[in-house]
Amino acid sequence: MSGLGMVLNIATTALAAQQYGMDVTGHNIANVNTEGYSRQSPTLEPKQALLYQGMLLGRGVKTEQVTRSVDQFVENNLMREKSSMLSSKEMEKYMQVLEGIFSENSGTSISAMLSDYWNLWNDISNNPSGSSERIALYEHSVLMSNQFKSLGPDLNQIQTDITNAVTVGVERINQITSEIAQINIKIVGMEANNVANDLRDKRNALVSEFNEYLNVKTFEQSNHSLSIVAARGCPLVQGDSNYELEMGGDRVKWQDSGGNYVDITNYITNGKLGGWLDLRDKIIAKYELDLDAMAKEFIWSVNQQHSQGVGLEGFSTVTGTYSVTNSSAAITASGLSYQDKVDDSDKEFKIWLFDTNGDPYDSDPGTVGLQGNPIAITVTSGMTVDQLVTEIDNGTGVQASLDRGEIATLGSLAFSDDNSNVLAALGVNTFFSGSTAGDISVNSTIVADKNHIAAAQIDATTGEFASGDNDNALAMTDLQYMSMDISQWTCDRINGNTEGSFTTTIENYYHSMVGSIGIVSSSISRDVDFNEMMVDKLNTLRNSISAVSLDEEMTNLIKYQHAYQAAAKLITISDEMLNTLISAR
Repeated sequence: MSGLGMVLNIATTALAAQQYGMDVTGHNIANVNTEGYSRQSPTLEPKQALLYQGMLLGRGVKTEQVTRSVDQFVENNLMREKSSMLSSKEMEKYMQVLEGIFSENSGTSISAMLSDYWNLWNDISNNPSGSSERIALYEHSVLMSNQFKSLGPDLNQIQTDITNAVTVGVERINQITSEIAQINIKIVGMEANNVANDLRDKRNALVSEFNEYLNVKTFEQSNHSLSIVAARGCPLVQGDSNYELEMGGDRVKWQDSGGNYVDITNYITNGKLGGWLDLRDKIIAKYELDLDAMAKEFIWSVNQQHSQGVGLEGFSTVTGTYSVTNSSAAITASGLSYQDKVDDSDKEFKIWLFDTNGDPYDSDPGTVGLQGNPIAITVTSGMTVDQLVTEIDNGTGVQASLDRGEIATLGSLAFSDDNSNVLAALGVNTFFSGSTAGDISVNSTIVADKNHIAAAQIDATTGEFASGDNDNALAMTDLQYMSMDISQWTCDRINGNTEGSFTTTIENYYHSMVGSIGIVSSSISRDVDFNEMMVDKLNTLRNSISAVSLDEEMTNLIKYQHAYQAAAKLITISDEMLNTLISAR
């Protein structure tokens, strides 16, 4: 190649290189506001030198490739922190709803209603025969029961809303995996000799959005396709194939190519799905169990004490509110809601009988003391419900029926001195029915007749009771100060739920539960603040590496423009030199 020919060739490569530079710069400027776009730069390299007249002379420049300005380590950390941030943000949003449900800032809060409940029992103790006090206690108890029952549907609604959100999230995840698989095909086809920068940016943006829903691991294969693996090692994208997630009820399941399902619900961490599932299956589940545990112990303590007393009159018929699943089994294994509370170590309870005038029944008035009254029923070890019914039915003047679940007499009857807890476990002479926050109600016997609110206790010597007696009402009032063992739950999505125990009063337990909700909410809010700070810092770092700076691009434009002008000038000068040589001939 002649000297002038070489100069012209060098000038041509210079023009092409600067043109490429201007094209890339223009592409950067056009995508300055494109989400996920990474700044691109041409990589210029000198062409291989050529031996000419004994000297190695350069042959100009070539554009080796166009590279993305990206640090994958920073990108991965940003995705991970975003995943954690969105997990905490979704939890924070629903925790605010949960705090509202258990708000203590109104007179209808459980805490306030419990306090009023004990105060109304105190009012009855001051006037045991007063009808207005009994009606007030009954009406307040109905309102309190309804308040307890409203908490369950409120919590269930949050869980339903979360499950719906998870379903929508799963649908979006499936769309993303499908798109990534299609991009993999294009990248593999285009990157035989080049780098598909824009497609890589698009794929990276989809992976970033993927991490907003759940935390995944990504691996780039030798053919430049991207593999994505979710919880329990379940692949979601492999080359040009994607595997979908499905909702099975409220569970997230992965399906392999053979149609087999793997439940990955409990193993999903971080991202919106991780936050939703933690809240639904860990936090809300715990407070549902704790609320039921508190309600169960509250119902039991009230019923157990109430069953020891008597109202303004006895019962002609009394029906138990709790049913058994197996009457031939031991009472302690019969399916009663409170079967574990029964003490069958030869404990007993007494049934007192009264004639139609309300006087204690005496089978032999000529003998000192009541004869044939009361009927003492001993609960022996392993006693079945059938045997208990038979034992009561054998008592003179009283009939018991398992089918109707009732005890009846011609006059009236009442109960006392039950240290076996059988009466409360059967729901006989109790104040509440139900055993959870979702089914607590005032006993239908009291609903029908407020005179059966047991404020008095029977005199163990004479068998009499007075309308002005307040012994049982005082004992009921004192329940608010009684410490008892109440179940406290720890819920874990992987290891399951663990039941512990907390010894305290009913009200203190509820205060502790509400306080715990506040503590959890505050902790989540702190996590949000921390994660937002980390995301902001990583975003700043990422932008410093990958974002397009218009000032910088304008500088590059001027640089390439001047270089282009210089290359063009070189061609002009070479042309003039060539014309001079031609003219000289």
